[in-house]
Amino acid sequence: MLNIFKKKRKKITDNILGILTFRKSNRLDESYWNVDQKVNSVNELVEFYIYNNEDGINESQKKLILEIQKKYPELIDNLEKYLNTKIREIDSNHLNISINKDLDVHFINIPENPTELNTWELNLVEKRGFTNYEITIKNWIPIDLGISA
Repeated sequence: MLNIFKKKRKKITDNILGILTFRKSNRLDESYWNVDQKVNSVNELVEFYIYNNEDGINESQKKLILEIQKKYPELIDNLEKYLNTKIREIDSNHLNISINKDLDVHFINIPENPTELNTWELNLVEKRGFTNYEITIKNWIPIDLGISA
């Protein structure tokens, strides 16, 4: 039976990243390309949301994804210290969170023009719970934290 409600998504194949799928904006958010990639020290594939138009991603975005894949293990300690410091500012009784033990990488946002300040966002979610932590990273240093439940 023909499904008239299913939307066919535009896909492209990149020689390094593989198959990218386009998600068109519904005006509440920006359009983006989605690709699942292996990231060093993460046990499962990580979703990358790469903000750009229907024409595809640019070389700066691709280069940043490859750098994240390579450098992610080096960032963990710094990200963990930043996360725990920021949470302690809100709740002084907070117990330390281990990124590897307590959180999963939910997705990584790549902006349309990451070359300006090498800025990207890491979204982590509790393994046992509902809290999301969104860390903005600029030049490999965490600069902002958003928390939602």
